Amino acid sequence: MSGDQARVDVVACALARQLRADDVVGVGLGTPLALCAALVAQRTSAKGATVLCGGAVSPRATLAECMHHDTAGRTPGFVPHLDTMDMAERQAMTLQFFRPAQVGPDGSANTSRVQAGDRLVRFPGALALSDTPNLMPRVLLYHTAHEPRNLPAEVGYRTVAGGGIERSGYRALGATKLITDRAVIVFSPHGPRLESFHPGETVASVVEATGFALATEGAVETPGPSPDEQGALDAVDPSRLRDSEFKQKR
Repeated sequence: MSGDQARVDVVACALARQLRADDVVGVGLGTPLALCAALVAQRTSAKGATVLCGGAVSPRATLAECMHHDTAGRTPGFVPHLDTMDMAERQAMTLQFFRPAQVGPDGSANTSRVQAGDRLVRFPGALALSDTPNLMPRVLLYHTAHEPRNLPAEVGYRTVAGGGIERSGYRALGATKLITDRAVIVFSPHGPRLESFHPGETVASVVEATGFALATEGAVETPGPSPDEQGALDAVDPSRLRDSEFKQKR
């Protein structure tokens, strides 16, 4: 295994550890790393979690089979898209992953556009991102290129605000954590805090690569995959589709 592949596996397991046994997780087919993490979590630390993937309910399938919608006979059932949106609004779905272009210090996210010199570069847009963090109990962000331009002090376009909402007994925390190829960052009303730095990184290297200020007290090294986690990674993604969201070289 190369150093780059080892880093990918650290990130996948860091994501997987965020799932809880009672979570109902919605994962899109455009985020293979997050889907890989959810499938790994179901086999390790969150065996009771329900994963909705392309409508399939907790498929016993590989990542490649899920990505190709090859889940017939490998799932107890399918949930229509409109029903999954209703589940999000009722908070029957408890967690979703998002991979924005930019993430700000309050958990705000940009999936819309950035200025690149004299050019305006457009991204896919909001889709459901503007609403979902204000509906879901928890949202996890991840980014596979931890650089100052991707984690700026202020996002170039605020597709969704950070902080969540609480009104009339309805509470949504918004983005609670950001997992990158360098670190795990926690968002709170007190500001962003470095929870852990990945093997090969230090507190100083993460701070230098981040465009906003980070509290660093108590930061520890992110654990690598346990034998069970590595076995689950190899089982659900033997072809390593999870590598596709990472740059080949820094």
